[in-house]
Formats: sequence, C-alpha cells, structure tokens
Amino acid sequence: MHKAFHGSPFLFDSFNLDKAGDATGIKFGYGVYLTEVEASAVHYSQPRNIDLMPEHYLYTIEIPDLTPDNHLISAKPVEPSIIARTEAALNTKVPEKVTAAGKDFRKWIGMHLMGTKKAGLQEEKAAAEFLNSIGVLFSVWPTAQTKPEGPKNIVVFDAKNVTIVGREYIEIENKCKKWVLVSRKDA
Repeated sequence: MHKAFHGSPFLFDSFNLDKAGDATGIKFGYGVYLTEVEASAVHYSQPRNIDLMPEHYLYTIEIPDLTPDNHLISAKPVEPSIIARTEAALNTKVPEKVTAAGKDFRKWIGMHLMGTKKAGLQEEKAAAEFLNSIGVLFSVWPTAQTKPEGPKNIVVFDAKNVTIVGREYIEIENKCKKWVLVSRKDA
C-alpha cells in the first residue's frame, strides 16, 4: 500500500465524490486529491478564496501502490500498455498527439466518451470512470515542477481505492501566504 495525505476543513469517515471539484476544481482530473507531502495537505485543508474555516483535519491515507501501468503522469508520455487497453476498450485508435502527456490523454478520453470538444466536469468524470475500469487508478504530478521525480500529488479516480488510516484535528496559521501546522490531536 502507498501512503498519502489529504487536508480538509470537514470531518468525515469516507470520501464521497458527489462534491468532487467544488473546492479546488478538477484541473488534474476527477477524484480524490491526495499528496505525498504532509505539509501540502495541511496547506490544502483551507480552501482557496474562502474566509478561514473554523476547523481543519489532516487525513492519512492508504491507496494501492503506484505501478507503471496503473497511473497517468500529467506531463509525461502514457505507458504503451495503457494506450493498448484504452484502444481495445474503446475499439478505436488513440491519436498519437494525445499520448505525449497523461493530462492530454485523460482529457481526450473524456471528450471522446462524451462527444464534446472541451473537457469539463462531466468529461473528467467519464474519463475517471473509464480509466478506473481498465485498471488505471490514478493521475499524478510532481508537488514541485522543479523536482519532477520528487514527491507527487495524486488524484484517485474511485473513492473505493482510498482508505483512511488516520485522522487528526489540526490548527493552522498563515505564514508567508502558506497555511502551516501549529498543533495536532487525534480527531
């Protein structure tokens, strides 16, 4: 299993994708947003452009291990086995130009499935459901663009692949435009 973190102003026992995209959008796909960096999860426990929320929680998460054929990397070429599974399931050839970056591939799938020319919430949801159905469980991107091989942010396409193994009530404060941890206790 792979360890990751999630920050939220809400206390819950399981993830529900009914509100996916409401707080931070779906820029990197439809699903549960996680990070390998605890400090990033702390920062994201406070939604952008909203007054300071009264409570904040840090969740420790386990997800299946990332393998080359079960995730897309946002700015890197798509694994050939993923392309092959996609073509077989869709019974169509994937345009080569969209295989150079996982984000373009994901968006193309959603637009192809929905018959549209622009990727929005419904297209991203369709892409997430399709990808999950062929064993592509995640989309990942580096937490720092200057360190592409470093820690990752992860979108898990299906909440059933996310297990909460820890939950803490945290207090945060803003330091240099970044929300940081002040204190923590079990929630």
